[in-house]
Amino acid sequence: MTVRSAGKAATIVRRLATFYGVTLAFSWSWWSWMFVMGQMVEPGSAASHLPGLAGPMVGALVSTALFDGRAGLSELAQRCLRFPPRRLLAISFVLLPLLLLAAVILISRAQGLDWPPANAFFEYPGVPSSTGWFASIILVLVLNGFGEEVGWRGYAFDQLVGNHSALTSTLWVSLLWLVWHLPLFFVHRNMGEMIGPALLGWGIGLLLGAFVLSWLYLTFQRSILVCALWHTAYNFAVATPAGGHLAPALISTVVMFAGLWAAGTMRAGTMSRPH
Repeated sequence: MTVRSAGKAATIVRRLATFYGVTLAFSWSWWSWMFVMGQMVEPGSAASHLPGLAGPMVGALVSTALFDGRAGLSELAQRCLRFPPRRLLAISFVLLPLLLLAAVILISRAQGLDWPPANAFFEYPGVPSSTGWFASIILVLVLNGFGEEVGWRGYAFDQLVGNHSALTSTLWVSLLWLVWHLPLFFVHRNMGEMIGPALLGWGIGLLLGAFVLSWLYLTFQRSILVCALWHTAYNFAVATPAGGHLAPALISTVVMFAGLWAAGTMRAGTMSRPH
């Protein structure tokens, strides 16, 4: 390793340490407060874990401001709003989780089951039941979609992939992402119920989902917008009761196979950070 490359690696480590420190401080403070107050996100509860999901975005903004200043923040904002040239393809990928949800509902209807009520599509964990459908989408997009993707893909992955392979970068981001989730198992009923053998499946699903998001990020010219929209669409498809128990299982399985394919593509060395 040359002196120049060693210096670049040290800079990336400092940037990521700052990003991750701020991310954990912000997210874990909120979720720890929920735990101390005995709040649990579950159907019918007013508790919300969503503000804590914005931690990665806060970490990215702070680290960018410290190391890159106003120019860096401007470039980060541009990637948050960037819709790539292949718009139709990008829109197709963003809508895919919702199309799979629609397919599940149509199959259930063909089997004689009733249509899900309209509010079932927007009963999102952590969103107050009194929130309207449009406000629910915006809230989840900002705090969950952008809240996570500005940090994990737009900053952490973007920093790593400039000095490492896409495969290695995704593995590192997955590890950071997994550890960050840990307090949620004590304040989110659905996640808490996975403690046990199901936890391994959740971890594998997170890893393969990270490969899908890395692939989207690189394919669509480092567009944080595409990743945030896909992340939001996926969560609405699997976390709301509209599709019953079948939709989360089917959609997660499709994403896991897509993640395996994306990992294979990265292992073949055919993907790199676009300039």
